[in-house]
Amino acid sequence: MHSVKVVWGIVVFSFISFVVPEAFSATLVAAGSHWSYLDDGSDAGTAWREFAYDDSAWASGPAELGYGDGFEATVVATGSGGIRAMTTYFRHSFDVLGASEIAVLRLQLQRDDGAVVYLNGVEIHRSNLPTGTINSTTLASGAVGGAGETSFEDAWVDSAVLVEGSNLLAVEIHQAAVTSSDISFDLALTTANPAIVRGPYLQLVNTSAVTLRWRSNTPMESVIRYGSAPNALSSLISDPVGKTEHEFRIDGLAPGTRYYYSVGSTSTVLAGADADHFFETAPAGPGLGPVRIWVIGDSGECAVSAQGCVDAGKVRDVYLARAATAKADLVLMLGDNAYDSGTDGQTTKGVFETFGAVLRNTPVWPVPGNHEFYNGVTFSATGEGPYYDAFTLPRAAEAGGLPSGTEAYYSFDYGNVHFVALDSHDTVRSASGAMYAWLEADLQANQSDFLIAYWHHPPYSFGSHSSDWWQETRMIEMREVFVPLLEDYGVDLVLTGHSHSLERSRLIDGHYGFSASLLPENVLDEGMGNPATGSGYEKASQGPAPHEGAIYAVIGSSSKNSGGLTRHPVMAFIYNYEGAMLIEISGQEMDATIVDADGTDRDEFRITKAVPEPAQALLSLAAVLAVLLVKLKSANSVSSARKPPVGGWA
Repeated sequence: MHSVKVVWGIVVFSFISFVVPEAFSATLVAAGSHWSYLDDGSDAGTAWREFAYDDSAWASGPAELGYGDGFEATVVATGSGGIRAMTTYFRHSFDVLGASEIAVLRLQLQRDDGAVVYLNGVEIHRSNLPTGTINSTTLASGAVGGAGETSFEDAWVDSAVLVEGSNLLAVEIHQAAVTSSDISFDLALTTANPAIVRGPYLQLVNTSAVTLRWRSNTPMESVIRYGSAPNALSSLISDPVGKTEHEFRIDGLAPGTRYYYSVGSTSTVLAGADADHFFETAPAGPGLGPVRIWVIGDSGECAVSAQGCVDAGKVRDVYLARAATAKADLVLMLGDNAYDSGTDGQTTKGVFETFGAVLRNTPVWPVPGNHEFYNGVTFSATGEGPYYDAFTLPRAAEAGGLPSGTEAYYSFDYGNVHFVALDSHDTVRSASGAMYAWLEADLQANQSDFLIAYWHHPPYSFGSHSSDWWQETRMIEMREVFVPLLEDYGVDLVLTGHSHSLERSRLIDGHYGFSASLLPENVLDEGMGNPATGSGYEKASQGPAPHEGAIYAVIGSSSKNSGGLTRHPVMAFIYNYEGAMLIEISGQEMDATIVDADGTDRDEFRITKAVPEPAQALLSLAAVLAVLLVKLKSANSVSSARKPPVGGWA
């Protein structure tokens, strides 16, 4: 028997930001169309939204309409005496034949600053404005600048409000301030077919279950078919209730098994039924094959930058080339998954568009960064907003570990590895906080061979953010409060992002202060740990054991890199370039490789566990001198209160 968890998410006359999946069948309103407009600062009330309203006294002209930017096709009134009209109104009528055959509408909107869009008197989209009733004096939620002034945001609209024959679009543009220097407006409306616009993607994989999620551009039924081969999808799960957010928990699966799948409706497969759409359950225990992990951090620049799409795409494609022969079992995302603010649309583009080819067959386990918590109007409380809406993460130890009761931080097991995911941005980072208490209990219960912890803010970094800079309180608190606890319970590898660089430490222990306080005894092995050029790092115990050393890596350049990188004294390797980390754990060996966006292996290290004590070299005089030399070389550029470069930390 299979049990199914369904998360409801019906959207009526609402919008969904999206990735363009299909060609569109018809243009109803083209960008650059003529619009009637009212720009005298008066309150138009509500009647202006209706088709029957008489707008013959209004001015008209082609879009882009606005003022202050210099590239408007039609300049609207700018006000007088520095006082601007808070709201400007626009109307455009268009004809439709065969309205009943249109399932979905795609709305593209250029707005500076906020906008509400009505179709035949019904609100279909609101952007950068507060919820509730608005009027002519309502200010936009924030000023729009830069690329936001000229770019079009995308939305899916239910077509039910469309009528046969004449239709009316009515749009009101709101300023963010009475002294705003510009506004801009343009709009396009096209038809589309039902399609998946986010996903499908995998969550919460364990030995017997997986969560499968996707988003459709119109409310529709949900159908999953899965089986042992793309052409043998013999199991079916369905839900007839129309929704745009589709989420199912599939239980009763065999451990360590691959299942192929498709998603869509009763009559249509929207994704899958091919060799690329599958999920794999976790192995039933350790020793049943290697555990492979792909690690990316600060990977969401594609949400806001064309160059970010290029760079993140290169990092992704390097992984996909290697996955052809050694696919990862899971993906760790180290925060700042969607710049600049982690809105719903940015999350779709920065995560699910950019990495969709990976996430359709590899479960992702993210942590939040400092760019995750903006819900379009204000910054969200912990546990709320687009980041938490996008992911299904373990609250109740659904994949191992101890229940955390929150998706902000959690743990899980895979093979012989225990993973701990922490929130270094939005959750209390003190030893008296709930996250610390949960972590201590979770670590006490852990018996896995390897322990990997990950969060966003690095305890050690001299990249675009410095762990010696006194204002980087999150970096300092994670180092001072959480690193000692993790080392008490034998952490092997700590992964972070935030600094837009690639950095990797030697095997260290017990260093909780600024870089100048590093002592030779804190470096347990000062070598590079690369078995190809020497020996790897060795630890005596199998399983968790206190203070046998850990590696700290910064993987914060999976979609961009920043300047200012210098070497923190704990680091064995630093590199200012886009890249990611590949990890393979087999038995008592962990091998990790930092791979750049050009496909070059830039750094490799190995940790071997259960090595007999006589085989472990004590820290030699040469090692002591090497550590002192590193400190001496960095003395000119490092202090316990390191100042940021000109322009601040990126």
